[in-house]
Amino acid sequence: MSPFFRFRSVVPDLPAPPDYWRLIEGMHANGRFSNFGPLARRFETELKESFGATGECCVTACNATSGLTAALLASGRSGRVLLPAFTFPGSMSAVRSAGMTPVVVDVDAETWTIRPEVLDRALTQTSASAVMLVRPFGMGGDCAAELAVCRAHGAAVVIDNASGLGGARSAQERAADVFEVFSMHATKPFAIGEGGVVFAHRTRELALRSALNFGLGSEAGSLPSGWGVNGKMSEHHAAVGIAQMRRYASALALRRQAAQAYRDMLSHFPAIACPRDMRAAPWQFFPALLPSAEAAEDFIAAAAALGLEIRRYYRPSLSRWPGVVVHGPCPVAEDLAERMCVLPVRGLTAHAENSQIVALIQQALHQAFRRGP
Repeated sequence: MSPFFRFRSVVPDLPAPPDYWRLIEGMHANGRFSNFGPLARRFETELKESFGATGECCVTACNATSGLTAALLASGRSGRVLLPAFTFPGSMSAVRSAGMTPVVVDVDAETWTIRPEVLDRALTQTSASAVMLVRPFGMGGDCAAELAVCRAHGAAVVIDNASGLGGARSAQERAADVFEVFSMHATKPFAIGEGGVVFAHRTRELALRSALNFGLGSEAGSLPSGWGVNGKMSEHHAAVGIAQMRRYASALALRRQAAQAYRDMLSHFPAIACPRDMRAAPWQFFPALLPSAEAAEDFIAAAAALGLEIRRYYRPSLSRWPGVVVHGPCPVAEDLAERMCVLPVRGLTAHAENSQIVALIQQALHQAFRRGP
């Protein structure tokens, strides 16, 4: 029996770089542990230099959910927010935390995102003031058409790109009413334990910081600018982030190699749909859309028998959560949620172990498809 390979849910147990301990010592020496301290500011500068653009600001958060909430609050909008039914429930939680009403919309069967014409119709019929566009599995792409629709309706846009830090970003995402939020949770490619970061137009920086600090202004005694949450990143997590910056490029390269191995292996299973562009994401994991819910169940059972855990995403569809406002039926999202499996990707794992995992998955798929796809 092979060892049971599970998805890792913590930062890999590797020796911390020497500068990490110097950062921690400095944190204790100056007695600053949170509230946009010097390490958080330094981390933001490094993130902006690596992944941002001229004219943008970069603001860290304690997690991506708080970052999404802060972005909605900083947009100055209220009322309804459109979001796809095929996403993680944290997207919906962020909308509710901002005091706004999530309205769920179905997605396209090929892109797994809201189609521009569907978005246009939903904005017309709901008068939503904001839209949360989700990058499924951190996969970037050209969303110029969707942004144009939102701009025509005067709707602010928050891009939930939780798994995508390090992937390609479009110049279209740097407009004044567009915010892009990434996660740095322990399961994400850029992992610091807990954390998030918001990229936005530089004119939104003060509003974002206020939204992440109970709505308080930057100056002592200033009146609140609006409602807010306690969403600031701690100095300790910022220190972990600074240390992670030093090794992220190599981890990202290994993740893309692992994704390439999955793509090559899945080419022998034409009934399974999967991404083809290895530059599309940093690959928290690799999505594989099975031909039916039954095939997905058979695959998961076969993999478990071989000692390998396979997870389902995004299941159930948000349209099936209790108390959710749904704009029309969501058959595509509900079908995707029943068929989508994600394959583990490890950015700091030896090639031999990755090869072993790929071989086990191939074996499990052969067993699952014995009775036909």
